Amino acid sequence: MKLKDKELWLDLYEVAEKIQKLEPWRYLWDMDLLVYLCKPLNKVFYCSVMGHAGMHRAIAIYQDEQIHGLFELAKNQIPENILINYQECITCNFISRQETLPKNREIIKELGLNFRGTWISFESFEKGYEPSPINIKQVKIMIEALKNFYMMFRAIIEQGIKVDFENGEILARHYDKEKKLFLNYPAPLMLPEKHYDTIKADDKFEEDIMKLPQTEMEIEYEFLNYVPIRIRDNKEQDGRHYYPRARFIVERKSGSVISYDLINKNNYENEKDYVIESVKFLINNFYKMGRPKSIYVRDEETKMYLKDIADKAKIKLIVKAKLKSIDEFYNSLSRMGM
Repeated sequence: MKLKDKELWLDLYEVAEKIQKLEPWRYLWDMDLLVYLCKPLNKVFYCSVMGHAGMHRAIAIYQDEQIHGLFELAKNQIPENILINYQECITCNFISRQETLPKNREIIKELGLNFRGTWISFESFEKGYEPSPINIKQVKIMIEALKNFYMMFRAIIEQGIKVDFENGEILARHYDKEKKLFLNYPAPLMLPEKHYDTIKADDKFEEDIMKLPQTEMEIEYEFLNYVPIRIRDNKEQDGRHYYPRARFIVERKSGSVISYDLINKNNYENEKDYVIESVKFLINNFYKMGRPKSIYVRDEETKMYLKDIADKAKIKLIVKAKLKSIDEFYNSLSRMGM
């Protein structure tokens, strides 16, 4: 480890130990958000404290649009098999040695740190990947986020700042250039806007698709989520393992699987190519089975990709966090040990 990197890691551990002594999980629930508007990095950090219910103790840092994943998880409707798709963040964990990733134990040893009982470690959760130790760029981000979280939390317990978390307030923090100081203040929660693309179909598609009979069939379609199955060869150069994507078409009423594939991301040049191919894949199935009455999808992003196609084909699009037939298929895979 380079000397500069070691100094950054030690700086990070120093602030983490300060936070540990304050035990924020005794005071805050995971949806009691402390939000730092970081102008130097042009980012908004949403800080969520885990462990109030006595389980996993951690500080999760969500950057910008990543915060939407926390609210999806808060609905308690996402099946356990695919929770990893809605957990994009970096975390500061206060856990046992056994729960600490082996690579994090190596980092701790290299830094010359010793823990008894509770170990402190840091993990990155990125959609499509196994949880992994944070890299040096993320160390810098974590230092900035946690130092400001520490000051915000102190403002609550030492200065008595009152925040109505139950009614949607957050504690916000930013640096005021005119006053030359940081300000901490209650504020209404404002989430960043999410932008979705739509795959447009041409007029010829509408003319051709409407020649197909419309059936009473209801289908479930999923193609954006990854499944946490480790495949030995699915490994990046930095050592991180990535998951395959699952592409399902299932008849909703009977649970009959029409199509099921595990997709390797390296089969496509980019995300857009995969999405376009997945939309075409669905259309090709229309020509085999007719136009279904409705299509159930798991989230708004999938809905928006399919919206123009469904509108032109006069098919109803329905968003359900739980797709009963697909989820049962996920469960059957789990029972088989996949």
